[in-house]
Amino acid sequence: MATAITNYSLGFVYDDRTSETNPLRPVRPTPVTAAPTLKPYLGAPYRSTDITDLKTAAKVYLQVPSAQVMLAFFLIGLVIRLVLGSMGFGWWVFGWHDAAALAFVAASTGPFEWFVHKFVLHAPVDSFRSRVLNTSTAHRRHHVDPTVLDNVVLGPEHAAQYSAQLALFATMWAAPMALLAGWPVLATVATGSLASWLALAHYEWVHLAVHTRHRFKNRFYARLQSNHRWHHYRNENFWLGVTTNSGDRLLGTLPNSKSDVPLSETARSLA
Repeated sequence: MATAITNYSLGFVYDDRTSETNPLRPVRPTPVTAAPTLKPYLGAPYRSTDITDLKTAAKVYLQVPSAQVMLAFFLIGLVIRLVLGSMGFGWWVFGWHDAAALAFVAASTGPFEWFVHKFVLHAPVDSFRSRVLNTSTAHRRHHVDPTVLDNVVLGPEHAAQYSAQLALFATMWAAPMALLAGWPVLATVATGSLASWLALAHYEWVHLAVHTRHRFKNRFYARLQSNHRWHHYRNENFWLGVTTNSGDRLLGTLPNSKSDVPLSETARSLA
């Protein structure tokens, strides 16, 4: 049974009774305390649902600070990789170490997204993970009202934090792999970081795009969009992948049909 929920810590009260008739219908919350200051990006819309096509979505994407931070990391990483090659610390041309690093990132993206979404973004507000990483509160605001643009995209501080953590993670797996295979370590780590930053920028783009009114014709992205909507408006414990379904498929949260999953009363509150 749908209920009206007040969450003073997030600054919103919302009534999800409309989910009984249309679970895909966004419910706009009524502020009960001062809402976070939302700064429009150079004329960008307040809500992602005001975006109707990918061209507009791309313009907004390039304006948001989080995407700018991610793309800056990627471009700096690309320069570093090329410099390492020219200095003899890695092969200038594309080599097996680059292919291995790219393959590792591609294979691990799904499970990594799943793990972060499940155990970091959905972490209880008072948990150690939430207090240290300071990410779950913003994500809860996103679930309360999924179409507010500032809640769809990451904050620039979180974009920088994730980019730095991905570089550290890339060092942890790419350096041992390179040493074992006899490949150039610095170049392998650089390529691993570069691929990770590209994956993060892709995540930010896909997450923005699936929350717009644009309907993908590409079957892969259309499925991602549908799944993410059901994650928000049907059950928050399923469809945790954003750029790929591989994590959900591997970890049992990709049902054959939405009707196989009950309508959750906490999809908005993450209670």
